[in-house]
Amino acid sequence: MITGCGRPAEKPASAVPAGNVVATVNGEPVFDKDLKLALALRMKDDPSMQIKPSTKSEILQSVIDERLNLQNKTRDNSEIIIK
Repeated sequence: MITGCGRPAEKPASAVPAGNVVATVNGEPVFDKDLKLALALRMKDDPSMQIKPSTKSEILQSVIDERLNLQNKTRDNSEIIIK
């Protein structure tokens, strides 16, 4: 049985490539590639979608919301037991 408790170690700031962090959610970077992926997925669902600055802001907010939800779920289940 393996047990773990707490959060995984965070990467040092030097391990984060400079220039492509578009937001930070509780110390966790959101990269432009995350935004581009979310945008591509949205465009796949709706090929007629027009990309505007407001669209990018909306998608970035949805990525941030997803990260917050994931962090909350991880925090709530901080003890992990693998059998």
